Amino acid sequence: MAQILFLSVPAQNDVQPNLGLASELINRGEKVTFFSSDEFKKPIENIGADFKAYTKELDIFNKKEDEKQQSGLITALLEPMKFIDDIVVQIRGLKFDYAVFSPTYPYANIIAQLLGIQKSQFEVSQ
Repeated sequence: MAQILFLSVPAQNDVQPNLGLASELINRGEKVTFFSSDEFKKPIENIGADFKAYTKELDIFNKKEDEKQQSGLITALLEPMKFIDDIVVQIRGLKFDYAVFSPTYPYANIIAQLLGIQKSQFEVSQ
């Protein structure tokens, strides 16, 4: 059984295809840990994947209520290690065989390198 890390941009057009792939892998006996935002927690858990949420202040797709606060996207661009470290801390102690991500996912290559795992870019043709 492989341990697979899914890194997803929390948007319908990114999560939905990744959910389909993750679901199929789970049906084949693989173990999936899936990163996204809280809004996708239920669909991710419904397929049997372990859900991990981006820390609120680093969720690069979360709209901030306080306009004075920097958006997560700005933080991710100006301080990428905060974003990367958040993910690495949350999966500390877990061992993955490979990571799956879409072409739009920021820093997936760096995260896979830090974890010493292979990566698979997933793209859906329309």
